[in-house]
Amino acid sequence: MPSQGALRRLAELMRRVNSSTDTEVILEEIAHGVVDVLGYGVAAIARLEGDTLVMTNVAGPPEVVAQILNRRTPAEQILDEFRQADRWGILRFVPAGRMSEERLRAAWIPELETDTQDPDAWHPEHALYAPLYSAGGELLGNMAVDLPADNRVPSTADRELLEMFAVQAGVALSNARERERLTDRVRLDRMLTTVAGSGTQHGLAQVLGKAVAAVAECLGTALVWARTFPIDAQGRELGAATPRPFTPEVDVPQLRDDLRALETLPVLIELSVDDGDSAYLPRSREQLQERMRAIHADRMVVCPFVSQDELVGYAVLGFARHSRAMTTGEADAVLEVGRLLGQIVRASRVLETEQRLVQELRELARYRSELIATISHELKTPLTAILGHAELIADRHPDLSSIDAIIRNAQRLGLLVSNLLHYSRIQGRRETVRRAVDLAELCEASVDLLSIRAKQSNVSLAFTTRELGPVVVFGDPEELARVIDNMVDNAVKYTPEDGSVTVAMAVSDHEVSVEVTDTGIGISPADQAHVFSAFHRSTNPNALSIPGTGLGLPIAQRIAESHGGALELTSQLGVGSTFRFTLPLRSSREPVD
Repeated sequence: MPSQGALRRLAELMRRVNSSTDTEVILEEIAHGVVDVLGYGVAAIARLEGDTLVMTNVAGPPEVVAQILNRRTPAEQILDEFRQADRWGILRFVPAGRMSEERLRAAWIPELETDTQDPDAWHPEHALYAPLYSAGGELLGNMAVDLPADNRVPSTADRELLEMFAVQAGVALSNARERERLTDRVRLDRMLTTVAGSGTQHGLAQVLGKAVAAVAECLGTALVWARTFPIDAQGRELGAATPRPFTPEVDVPQLRDDLRALETLPVLIELSVDDGDSAYLPRSREQLQERMRAIHADRMVVCPFVSQDELVGYAVLGFARHSRAMTTGEADAVLEVGRLLGQIVRASRVLETEQRLVQELRELARYRSELIATISHELKTPLTAILGHAELIADRHPDLSSIDAIIRNAQRLGLLVSNLLHYSRIQGRRETVRRAVDLAELCEASVDLLSIRAKQSNVSLAFTTRELGPVVVFGDPEELARVIDNMVDNAVKYTPEDGSVTVAMAVSDHEVSVEVTDTGIGISPADQAHVFSAFHRSTNPNALSIPGTGLGLPIAQRIAESHGGALELTSQLGVGSTFRFTLPLRSSREPVD
């Protein structure tokens, strides 16, 4: 077992390994740690480069280091050895005799006398590996150790310590590789993050301003300007530039035409100040070169903003003389900026259009509501006069049968006007005064009110749950009564002779429901989809023969929703319907004051 001092050194070594940002230092610390702390004679780390393992770090005697360092081995050969090896946790042990002759010739074999009588003696042809994986399971390299302490096969405890180094080596190597890859992208990622984050700005002008500033800072440009186009006739063109503010004189209008003429987008287009022509920018080349000379730039790069195969804008990047060419990574990042800004521009334009349409729809709804209210008010007064005079004539001349028709239809118009006024009011609903209401009492009142009509139609009407007692909800009693009356009235109205209508209540811990079930004509699936739409009338000829305004159910549903409830329908054509009105309880069966 290692001493406490060795364990402390291991802990310190692990700390240094995980805090180091130099790949070579990391690997050297690991290799030397295995030799110095665990007592192995040799420790070698190979890094995977393509499909080859390259020995990059070796700890051990100088002559061994010289032989092994930079040795290259096909990764498949090592993976084949892994498949033949004994598994010791994450370690792979290849006993003498399993390695192929070809592999033995290529491997480093120590000069070591073996005690053949001791089964735990270390054999020169033994091999002990620790595959190095990333956190995602990607093979990054391999660590090989030889000549263990006392020249004996490592014990379980020694293997566990070696595994600790192997795990740390895998983590460190993974981190090192990631750092190497990300170091070159930190600057570009900062730019992309800024551009992507600019989408949270409240205006497209602010987005463009942040984007051009981020591009200029990242790439060290002499000038950047960006231009966007509207997606409809009512949109606005916007521009941003740095280091000087954007002005129309900076832009090159012909550039838009050149980009639209391109068959392949998005693509970066580079133009030098001395180019005599340009296949991609035939119209705008000369003006762009004039802009370059004005700012002492040597070349420009044009990046279109494309969204859904449509050009929505572009950016122009000007680079000073003697500046280096953009790398592949930088070019890809600039294209990504174009893609991001294309999405942001389109989203902003769509949002502008949606906001404009929403405002127009609101204005239209307000106009419709006002129109309905105005017409209804204008109709109400003459209708009242017509109905009053018709009733007066009917009293004086009871033999005039046509007066009954006038009164009946005037009453229908009066009901329509009343519904229109109520529908107009609930569309622009103002908060109403609400109080505790006994829903059971409203159900009883509705059944009592419509029982005479039900008897006249020879329809059985009953409230089946009177024994529940008070069921308290919180709301406007007149509006809640209107919902229940509408449900019961429709059920009686659309149920033929000898049919039945039942009103029932069900109470749970948090809500109460009123169900009105009839054996009427039912509602087809096609009509059910529109039954709560204003002014909708059934396509069923039997239903159309019964007078109605098409506003009762929309009004009832709006009232239910405004009270935190719902109005639902279940129906089968020719069998009957059930309307279910659900409301939250005010409290647990609280009595009405």
